[in-house]
Amino acid sequence: MTFWTRAAWVLCAVSVAFLSSGHPPLFGQTEAESLKALRQRLVEMEQAQLDLRTRLLVLEDRLNALLGEDRESAVYRIPLRKSPVRGDLEAPLTLIVFGDYQSDHSSRAQFAISRLLEAYPTELRVVHKHYPLRTLHPYAHDAALAAIAAGRQGRFWEMHELLYRNSRTLEPSLYPLLANQIGLDLIAFQRDRTSLWALELLTEDEKQAVEASVDSVPALFLNGRRMRTWRYDYVKGAIERLLEP
Repeated sequence: MTFWTRAAWVLCAVSVAFLSSGHPPLFGQTEAESLKALRQRLVEMEQAQLDLRTRLLVLEDRLNALLGEDRESAVYRIPLRKSPVRGDLEAPLTLIVFGDYQSDHSSRAQFAISRLLEAYPTELRVVHKHYPLRTLHPYAHDAALAAIAAGRQGRFWEMHELLYRNSRTLEPSLYPLLANQIGLDLIAFQRDRTSLWALELLTEDEKQAVEASVDSVPALFLNGRRMRTWRYDYVKGAIERLLEP
């Protein structure tokens, strides 16, 4: 957490304590209105901070390119194997995404990834790999197995989308409901998500993540190079540089 984010949380906490102490609401507002305004302001501050950080990263990468320097020089060879793919299978650019279905950032990144596929329908393909952070997200591991099991019936991306849509309410009882929603054979689904082969596929993804030095999610690799953020403008800039003649 950065200084400004911490400062915003402190401001919010102090304000909440002030309102809870019996003092009159600020600027003629009711207590509920004051709290709502403070929360909204905090969200706006965090969004502005993210936008600024993305712009700085883009500018820094452009400067490094002009100077002939590359901060992300390591190129990882990550086998695709049986991982699900979206986009043109013959696309020259491959974006590998290590994700966690219980991660807020992984969930938020999905919109950016969809926008990238829309912007580059023939130039980009996206490969999903699982990296559930089990110590932080206790339900992410089973959610990944549910996605793998859905893939066995040709419905990986449908389950993938639903899991991220429900990322804050994941639990074992939810997976059969989602499977039924997308028309899966429930008996086969329940069998497959607890099977040895599904666990082996997940373990292989986790092994690849460790070999690629992934320590947070989502982790994006564009043609083997680690992206410094999942933000749309940043990744789009990296794609544009690779597509330059």
